[in-house]
Amino acid sequence: MIITALCGIWFTVLADMPRDYYPNSLEGKSGAELKTALHNLLKEHRRIAYGSKNYDGACTWTVFRESDKRSNGKVWDMYSNNTYSFPESGAARGMNIEHSVPKSWWGDSDYDNSTPGYPYQYDATYDLHHLVPADANANSAKSNYPLGIVVTPSFDNGVSKAGTGYANGKATNLFEPADEYKGDFARMYLYFVTCYQDYAWKSLATTMFAQNSYPTLNAYGLKLLLDWHRQDPVSQKELDRNNAVYSFQGNRNPYIDYPNMVEYIWGDSIEYGFYFSGGGQYIPSISCSDDRVDFGYTGEGISKSVQIYIKGRNLTAPVSAQILNNNSGEFSVATSTLPADELNTSGVNLAITFSPQTDGGHQATLRLSSSDFESPTDITLSGTVLSSQITYLEILDLKPSYKKSDSPVLLRLNSDVAVKWTVDGVTATHFTPANLSPGMHTVKFTTSAGNGKMRVQIIE
Repeated sequence: MIITALCGIWFTVLADMPRDYYPNSLEGKSGAELKTALHNLLKEHRRIAYGSKNYDGACTWTVFRESDKRSNGKVWDMYSNNTYSFPESGAARGMNIEHSVPKSWWGDSDYDNSTPGYPYQYDATYDLHHLVPADANANSAKSNYPLGIVVTPSFDNGVSKAGTGYANGKATNLFEPADEYKGDFARMYLYFVTCYQDYAWKSLATTMFAQNSYPTLNAYGLKLLLDWHRQDPVSQKELDRNNAVYSFQGNRNPYIDYPNMVEYIWGDSIEYGFYFSGGGQYIPSISCSDDRVDFGYTGEGISKSVQIYIKGRNLTAPVSAQILNNNSGEFSVATSTLPADELNTSGVNLAITFSPQTDGGHQATLRLSSSDFESPTDITLSGTVLSSQITYLEILDLKPSYKKSDSPVLLRLNSDVAVKWTVDGVTATHFTPANLSPGMHTVKFTTSAGNGKMRVQIIE
């Protein structure tokens, strides 16, 4: 099913924007997968010497002369209405090099004063996609504050505001740019958390950022940047600046070239795959409660059954369940066909049975395949048969998945021995779904005769 992208009105291909910078392998991806693919592309770029003196043929202010020049030759300052001119060389007097994402947020400082032009450790400190020329007074007032709506300003020059506002439900110091630049800053920040999603955040970064590769934004930061991105579309200024920075640094801001890409990563089109044509496709997928099922130890002539929970998304065709490498038929499934409608709505608990005929270890593969998928999903099955002289321990009555509304289950073994139980490391006598969050949980037992564990999923 082909869907027109919700932000298709923003789709733009510039004559001078090199389409071949973006590989076709980005197509069909969305969410974390698309963001990480962009991360791997963007992080490969050239460092430009920091400051106003050229090294290796360029420096920050060399780029600013190309990237931040108004049509009248003056400096384009997003922080004030003051008029600044570029000198023949060096920095514009009264202006700073401003890190739109504050440098303290990843903790960089001078670490190599022996290499002229390159005193800092991290690429982000040199990255011209978020470095801009800024009025020194506004830059000082902005400090290292997060972005946000300023309610009580302590500084307001008609373009930049700094003061108190609310972030994450509490009052905090914030910086607010003019409306005409809110989208510019949003796309700088979205570029930043993509290119540097592997950084460790410090200082005030956690007001907006999250310490993960996706989404790398907390709820406050994500909502704010999406709102500003949508309210202030890409301007010609941004397009020209993107091209200029690319000519020096060798990488681009994809959210300026393809603004609708933001929606496929964080916004309203996550369930579709991104395509350069401006359209999107539903991405069929399944998720399983585990990628491995271990039946543990069992006795001779004893069968064991477990269930795995399988949930589908955007499926149009049934999913086939097939046991591979099942030499003696030790493993079997309750059904070989899982309906798409049921997978998409409630999900399916698929029963798998281990019926060994001989002692020793046994292994097979459960393959889940469909015409919806480019490749199948494989789940490893394993189990071990002990001889009748060996006592084995088995968890009784515990299923691999529960709803939060299900009743508590008494934790017990098949053997009358002293046992200590824990659920996620906490001592327990019962497994109580209502007390657990959605996701995977680990149940462990310890006895003098041995120990073991089982992973159990809570679904909403």
